Amino acid sequence: MAIIGTNCNLKSFDWIPLSTLRNEEDRAKICSPDTVPRLAREEIYVSDIQKKWNEDFDPTKVQSRRMIDSLGTPFPYKSSTTGIEYMGYLVVPSDINFETKEKLPVVVIFHTGAGPQDIFNRFQADKIAREKVWGDKGCIVLVADLLSDSVGWTWGDRDRYWKARKDLFEVIERDNMKRRWRLRDALSAMIEAVGQIKEAGLIIAFGFCMGGNPAIELARMKPKNLKGIVTFHGLFDGVELSEMESQSKNLGKTLICHGLKDPWVPIDDVEKAVDTFNWCGYKTKLLKFENAQHNFSNPRTHYDDSKGFGYDEEASSKSWEEAMILIKSVLALEENKGEV
Repeated sequence: MAIIGTNCNLKSFDWIPLSTLRNEEDRAKICSPDTVPRLAREEIYVSDIQKKWNEDFDPTKVQSRRMIDSLGTPFPYKSSTTGIEYMGYLVVPSDINFETKEKLPVVVIFHTGAGPQDIFNRFQADKIAREKVWGDKGCIVLVADLLSDSVGWTWGDRDRYWKARKDLFEVIERDNMKRRWRLRDALSAMIEAVGQIKEAGLIIAFGFCMGGNPAIELARMKPKNLKGIVTFHGLFDGVELSEMESQSKNLGKTLICHGLKDPWVPIDDVEKAVDTFNWCGYKTKLLKFENAQHNFSNPRTHYDDSKGFGYDEEASSKSWEEAMILIKSVLALEENKGEV
């Protein structure tokens, strides 16, 4: 698949309805190593996600989202500095105006340790695209790729994943500055690619699990269009090892959603993340859930053998509601050009 060109617009992509994936009955195909991309490890994982996804179309249970389909398409991009190729995934509401001349908000999803090719990512992207908070204009959602995984190898090769994760988050010295430069290169490639979409406007980042690290690194990079950040059970390991940037103010808002029974995210890491976001200019709110474990937003069951993982309906719903409140605030402030 060709790498995205310069100054493309949304109507230039080949879109497919996400309901095709949501209602796919051949679950074995979705998680097969022979399928490209592979979107799950096991059929039970696919079943759990699809069940919750379809429940999201019950208007008696969900009032904040529109009962319409969304459209998705692969989004290949490449780093201009390293040459590494990435495979993201774009999602928009099905009734989006492809002839619009307006700038649309972009929500970037930073994936978990399961990688970018995950049915959970597409479920979350669909939810975001259908939210009523965007009004009539809609939005653009990008599932970013941090691992250069276009086929879903992350599901079957965990040794490769752990090495890639270690390399990605390693603090190295460049130009006399200690930073997570490989992660910054991946984020810069994403920002450049988003910038090539003519309709792309302000950016809001959502980080799940491993996605907490790129979310906080993006804040440290301070791209001009980044206005909001939300993390769900985000990991912030090693953030203190980088040298701190200069202090900024009023760049945007951050929401950190954390489960107090999450054994993989020490509260010390969370508090350091709060301090870092605030220092970088993103006013931060910490939302804590007393009984929530790691990955509380993912409706999978019978999947993780490790203790400390678990879906929590209350934490998932409340954190999402708070995320929408943040988005509404960011959009209002941007419209009025007031201080964040």
